[in-house]
Amino acid sequence: MSERRSYFRIDETIAIEFKKVDEVTANTAVPELQFPKTASLQLFTELRKMDQDNSHLLYQIKDGNRALGEYLYNLNRKIDLIGQQLMADFKPLPPSRTIKQVNLSEGGLAFGSSEPVAANDYIVMRMIFLPSNAGLVLYAKIIRAELTSNGEYQIAAKFHRINDAQQHLIGQHIMRIQMAEKRKKKEQFL
Repeated sequence: MSERRSYFRIDETIAIEFKKVDEVTANTAVPELQFPKTASLQLFTELRKMDQDNSHLLYQIKDGNRALGEYLYNLNRKIDLIGQQLMADFKPLPPSRTIKQVNLSEGGLAFGSSEPVAANDYIVMRMIFLPSNAGLVLYAKIIRAELTSNGEYQIAAKFHRINDAQQHLIGQHIMRIQMAEKRKKKEQFL
């Protein structure tokens, strides 16, 4: 099976910004250093991951002690509201040139851009999944960049130096989108 087909792919609208970097930077530097003000994005993403990791524990606590479960749920909700406020500065307002339709998988993505890039270039990108505001900053290597008839480049990029936690976050996002699409189709038939 080709690598291109080894991951589930979805079409999704996300906020994405990117800039070219040299190969040495892509191989050695921390990607978050390439974008200023990413601390809030990292914090929010980590809070979302903890929330997902602990959701089953919260349900177990609620089963054993309803009052404690409700209290912990409310504390969690407070933290979530603070995180959402932190992300308010990063969430682009439509219409925004950073909001793009992409084809996303755990291995890479394809998207359109007016910025010229070439195959084998490296980029650093900041991606924010909407509406959850979870996001990542990571490197990618351009696999294909084709100029289309409308003057935009159709870019295919493979994630570079992606860690397990980042890949897991993308995988969870893809799964949520697929589950939402299944529910929507099921509701249409009812």
